[in-house]
Amino acid sequence: MNTTLRSDILTKFSQQTIFFPNFRFAYSQLQKSVETTALRNTPSCAFLIGPSGSGKSRLCELFRDSFGPVTEELDDDGIHKIIPALYCLVPAPVTIKGFCLTLLKQLGKYSPHSNVHELNNLLAPRLKICKVRVLIFDEIQRLLRPDAEKTRDGTLDWLVVLLSLTHLPIVLSGTEKCSDLFDDAPFARRFCYVANLEYFKYDGSPTSDFHLTLQGLDKELYRLTNFSGEEHLHDVSIKLPLYVASTGNLEYVRQIIFEAVNICLSREAPTPTLRRADFVDACRNLLLPLNLAKSANPFTVPLSKSLSLIEKYEDEQADLRSHSAHRRKPT
Repeated sequence: MNTTLRSDILTKFSQQTIFFPNFRFAYSQLQKSVETTALRNTPSCAFLIGPSGSGKSRLCELFRDSFGPVTEELDDDGIHKIIPALYCLVPAPVTIKGFCLTLLKQLGKYSPHSNVHELNNLLAPRLKICKVRVLIFDEIQRLLRPDAEKTRDGTLDWLVVLLSLTHLPIVLSGTEKCSDLFDDAPFARRFCYVANLEYFKYDGSPTSDFHLTLQGLDKELYRLTNFSGEEHLHDVSIKLPLYVASTGNLEYVRQIIFEAVNICLSREAPTPTLRRADFVDACRNLLLPLNLAKSANPFTVPLSKSLSLIEKYEDEQADLRSHSAHRRKPT
């Protein structure tokens, strides 16, 4: 297959998103945040929590894009951007000034030499001029890092003030550690829509999130490539070692599939045929830190052994959750 066509297929495949049930629920929570805010005229915010690689950033970007593209508008004050949904990464180190500068830069009003008071006075009017309907802050766990300890409480208070000044809903996205932020009652009570994205659990059922995701990706893949052959992503012979390689981390699952498809499309053949051997080569090429088979290639491990590794892993995770819940119980 020629390079241009292969690149086009791989790009389009990378852009495919499967709305498995838990992902769809999380997306609906963000939608409810904006809808409820508009109906009540009171910010009703959302919190998206999950480990790295569970799809949080992808979901936030999809939600941002659902509001339409950034455009430009001309009025008496000149040309300015119209940004329906403003998405940004939480600045590091986390400070109120850093937040303001990050937002204002995207809003077309960068003023690095202003103090915090001046920046705050610029921010709320600028959000209104740019007709922002929702603010999305990703990587909020940076607030819990040791270098943010001195600024954490002040930043949380500032976010509450920002809600009061703008009446805009805020979506926060971060790792499981962010649950600790709910210990701050004035801050937490404003975030009434919470969604948890987790790594997939292995389940042979055709209705499981993992199976539905692989089935959806498989359908899009065959639509884009016209593959021949009988190998499918949701077949046990692919699904089981994919889970061993990734422990259900969505980002690693997609990375392995992408690499296998790239290998397949790179072969000189009249009709591309996806082979299990392509996944063997993909796992040989990639660094897989969550591989349950450790140094072994997951696609060379017998399926019975793969199932044993998954069962052991999920038993260990259940024990960890039990111990964590026990520690959190009030005494």
